This record gives sequence, C-alpha cells and structure tokens, in this order.
Amino acid sequence: MIRLESSDGRLFAVDQDSAYMSSLLKNIDQDLGTDINPILLSNVTGTILARVLEYCMHHRDDVRLDKDVEDLLQDDNQVEAWDRQFMNVDDSTMLQILYAADYLGVEPLVDLGCMFIARIIRDMSVDEIRLRYGVVDDFTDAQRQQIQLEVDFSK
Repeated sequence: MIRLESSDGRLFAVDQDSAYMSSLLKNIDQDLGTDINPILLSNVTGTILARVLEYCMHHRDDVRLDKDVEDLLQDDNQVEAWDRQFMNVDDSTMLQILYAADYLGVEPLVDLGCMFIARIIRDMSVDEIRLRYGVVDDFTDAQRQQIQLEVDFSK
C-alpha cells in the first residue's frame, strides 16, 4: 500500500496498481520508496484526491487504447457510462479534478477531463466561455486585431 496525505491533512492508503496510474506517485515510490512516511500532495485537497483515487481504482486494470478524440467528442457511446457519471460534476470540481490529474500525471483522467470540457465549450462563443469560466479579456485592441489577422491568414 502507498500512503498519501492531501493538502488538508487527510490520509489515504492506495494499492500500488491504482497509485501507479499516476506517473508522479510511481516515480516517487520507485525512486524514494514510501515505506515510512506518506507522500505529501500539497497541491491536492482531500476531497479531490479521493475522486482521483476513485478513478484510478476503477481503471487500474484497463488497457489503454488510443481512441480518436473526434470520435470520443461526437459519440457518447465511446465513453464508458461510469466515466460519464464520474465527470457529472459542477465546473469547479471538474477543473479541480483536471488540475489534480495533471499534477499527479494521471494521463487517462487528464484526457477524459479535457474531452468533457471540450464538449461543454464546443458550441459556445468566446464571450460565453469567458463568462462561464471567469476568464478576463485583457487583450488590447491592437492585440485583438493582430490575432484576427493571423486567424484570417491561416484560412
């Protein structure tokens, strides 16, 4: 068992196969060992770490297949029902799971999170995306014109 400690002090014990879905945890365990002290994950809260570990435990025995992202975006049947339910969370939780998965190096969860966010924003305007995710538009008019020229040029 590999022991983990979240940023808010919650302790977790996870089996090696599940933990090794995380490249960070695998590298730490293989390089330093984790026999005595838990691995401190100062960037991940207990609530989010529990969710990431739930994903890892569910998928620990999966064989990773490279699927076409376009197919996954278009066809809900390509995504396991369990994964759809797992990602059925509010925007804030989804982003926290994605940040944690990226920090921990859980690539399949990063891919899943990105796919779900892409599904959400694919039919939104730039202004709708900014409003939903609190993105500040800090471009000057000159920068906006330059970007528009580059976009027009690439077509």
